[in-house]
Amino acid sequence: MKSWVLDRLVLAALLGGLRQRSWSVLIVAAFAVVAAAGAAPGMFAEASGNAAFQARRDQTPASAQQNDAAVVRVSANVGPRSLDQVPVTNDLRQVPHLTEPDLTGGSIGAELVRPQFWSSTVGVAGQSRAGGGNDATGSGGTDGVTGRGGAERARLFAVEAPAEDLVAVGPTADGRPRAGDDAARDGLWLPQPVAESLGVRAGDEIVVAVTRGTDGEAQRATATVDGIFAVDAGGRLPADPAGRHQWALRRSDVPGDTEYRTLPSYLLVGDVATVERLAEAVGDQLFWSAESELAPGVTLAEARRTADRVEELRRRYATDLFSENDDPLALRFASGIQRIADDATGTTDAVRQRTRPVEWAAVAVGLASVLAVALLSARRRERELRHAVAVGMSAPRIGGLWLLEHLLPAVLGAVTGWLVAWQLVERLGPPGRITASLQPAALSGGGAVLAGLALVAGVGAVAAARRVRPAPPATARRALPWGTMVVAVALVAAGGLVSASGPADGTRGVDLLVPLLVLCSVGVIGGWLPTRLAHRRAGATPPAGRTRVVFWLTRRRLGAGGTERRLAVLVVTAGLGMLLFALSAVHATRMSAQDRVAVAAGAEAVATIEGSWVLDADAIPVPVPDPADPASVAEPVPGVRTPSLPPGNTVVWLADVTTPLDDYQKDLLIVDPARFGEVALWGNGPELAAARAALTELAARPAADDGSPRAIVVADPAAARVPTVRMMAGPQIQDLEVASRVDAFPGMRGRAMYVVAADPMFTRLGAEDPRLRPRTRQPQGMLFLRTFLWNSSGRAGAQAITDAHGTVPERIDTADQLRQDAAYVATGRARGYQVAIAGYLALVALLTLGIYAQRTAAARRPADLMLARAGLGRRGVGRARALEFVLLAAVAFAAAVAGVAALTPLGARLLDDQPGLLPAYTLEISANGLAVTAIVAVVATLLAIGLTTVRSASSEEDAYRDD
Repeated sequence: MKSWVLDRLVLAALLGGLRQRSWSVLIVAAFAVVAAAGAAPGMFAEASGNAAFQARRDQTPASAQQNDAAVVRVSANVGPRSLDQVPVTNDLRQVPHLTEPDLTGGSIGAELVRPQFWSSTVGVAGQSRAGGGNDATGSGGTDGVTGRGGAERARLFAVEAPAEDLVAVGPTADGRPRAGDDAARDGLWLPQPVAESLGVRAGDEIVVAVTRGTDGEAQRATATVDGIFAVDAGGRLPADPAGRHQWALRRSDVPGDTEYRTLPSYLLVGDVATVERLAEAVGDQLFWSAESELAPGVTLAEARRTADRVEELRRRYATDLFSENDDPLALRFASGIQRIADDATGTTDAVRQRTRPVEWAAVAVGLASVLAVALLSARRRERELRHAVAVGMSAPRIGGLWLLEHLLPAVLGAVTGWLVAWQLVERLGPPGRITASLQPAALSGGGAVLAGLALVAGVGAVAAARRVRPAPPATARRALPWGTMVVAVALVAAGGLVSASGPADGTRGVDLLVPLLVLCSVGVIGGWLPTRLAHRRAGATPPAGRTRVVFWLTRRRLGAGGTERRLAVLVVTAGLGMLLFALSAVHATRMSAQDRVAVAAGAEAVATIEGSWVLDADAIPVPVPDPADPASVAEPVPGVRTPSLPPGNTVVWLADVTTPLDDYQKDLLIVDPARFGEVALWGNGPELAAARAALTELAARPAADDGSPRAIVVADPAAARVPTVRMMAGPQIQDLEVASRVDAFPGMRGRAMYVVAADPMFTRLGAEDPRLRPRTRQPQGMLFLRTFLWNSSGRAGAQAITDAHGTVPERIDTADQLRQDAAYVATGRARGYQVAIAGYLALVALLTLGIYAQRTAAARRPADLMLARAGLGRRGVGRARALEFVLLAAVAFAAAVAGVAALTPLGARLLDDQPGLLPAYTLEISANGLAVTAIVAVVATLLAIGLTTVRSASSEEDAYRDD
């Protein structure tokens, strides 16, 4: 009999968790919160890592070396023939996530015979003539080759599919019929400059000749021109097809020019079999390489596995192939996959360091919500617990039945929470793929749910144990002043945070508790204030009129609220306040990052160039000094100008200067004010807005009345009270009239800076004007300036300008590089994860107000039925109840806004992970955050009203049932 009863209880417990109407929804929601909190970190970490890896991979410029790109290139001297390279390509095929290996071979004859003379030329097939030589200009015959255009130095290079790897210029010889026995003749692709010099086109016959030694006889082989290919901006290497960059990556591995060894050679490109036959015919040797690229869409974890296998392959080849380092045929192994993966991992680790305290806080919040539901269930089922203990059920058995009762809601909540976490991270999280973490996330979310189930069982067992062994009678206990304690703790924590010095990196997890404590203390005041106000306004006797009675009843109930009501207001305030704080933090962090990137980068792309004259074909040269008039060098040079560039480009000069005001070195930024404002980055903050206004003023009046330059003083406290600054740059001394003072400016390098216009500054330099074209390669003038090209569109835009003027920049720095810096990425994503946690708290606020609504509806049901029958009516009671919840939600929302407003002075201390950067971090309440928080408050109110409306529609007999 006992077993049968127990089986029925077990069955009833298993199904009872889903039969409690709105309470079941609350239970499922609580377990969904804890499951989402447990599942989200793994998904977020994978998405963050994959996003960082893809961003780092996309940042790799086309001009990068192979050691910095996501490729693998193995040049191993395992044999002189292409067939000997089969083991190498097979080894690469065994490495996961690599594309199909390509086999390439470049001429290495010159390197093998050094310092002996060696040449390789290509010319038009024609009549031989005696003599040799090494005519590199193509104006005469070389090596016995003569024709329309003479000969050009060029070397053989083999690829597997020339037509796919090259950019054809004009028609190709593919499919053209060839006369007689020429049908089997080998075909090569020629660079466009070589083809134009020789005067050949597709289908013509050419001769490849190699001469070894100054007195050696040329070995020749005839080939056909299969096509003409375009070259890159440097004029020698083949241009890459659209979307590819294999030739740019091969720059360091192509054969060098046999005369100008610092330059790559012109290449005669053909397929592997053709080039191998031609090399054998002319006595050249090829050095073979196998290259492969990391497959598109590879995740960070897959890339790390690939990098590990590549390193194993490198160690094996380095051990097996013993050759001297200076041997031209020594092993060459290049791959940047490990470096890219390490950089992405570093960014991911920084993100996890920022988010880990928040992740644990999220799990704690989820478990707290489950615990709150369990505790309220214990109060809600007081009579049921007494009956269970009275019939002899033990406390462990009751705890087990509670666990079974919550099992199905927990499973449903776990599935829902996992799906919610997945979709939130997928749609709102980092833009990386989520694949490998889905199953581990389900396990971690399930573990958090199991912990919640254990909490529920523990609460049930403890609640039953208190009924089995009730506490002995004692004196009346005084209520614990928890509200006052919360306020005191919040004040102490905030005061300690303000008085602390230095960045908060070491105590970031503790600092994140301060907003919650402050909002809880404001919630304590918010929960206490309506009671005090209602006690003063509500009389003992209801007034006449149904509408007045509704307001009277609302005030009475607000005044009669006890600890549960104040606790509900506290939780709702904390949830809404944390949501508003997190949304405002995200907005402030985004704006701060944009401003700081603008200050540090200056423009989307900054190219370091030799001088402004490289961008001006008509630049005035430095005049020859007149010995009879030494003062002429100080006079302005007629016609000197700042280079005229397309819109979105400007030239900027930078120099190191000092002033007598202090001993620190400062920057002198020389700009064209009219163009600088269009090109520079200006962010969104007030500091850069002031800087832009100062630049506009400088453009309107760049010089003082005496012709001396006017300057914008940037972040220099030493010049705060002086109207004129004496600047010293080497031997140059110049007085600068202070035009305005600002706290930040685009292009700052972390120290004070003066910004002046170019024309009044350079006019006084005369022949030392840096815009003049120098007569020699020696440094010009005594004012040492660095020259930069600022571009508003990015690396490609700056590269297009320098290519158009035939110059190669020393380096190109971009704003995107800074935006992908680990510190900015980690901070931004940590703020995003903080929003997710704030969303959990907002959901807890929804649950709390719903639970409180259901509790009050159950407790007041008899009174509500009596009031309805006494003339107020069911609608009047409903209006009073709805108005009560509207007012409670309004009070909580107002308290949340007030709490976040109180936190804004602490924003930099709480949220700024790089406090030394400019502009300073400022936290302001976000308009979007206010709107979202208000919507959540409205939803919470509607949920509370909906739950109580369902109750009020029940039959009158429900008033006598235990809920």
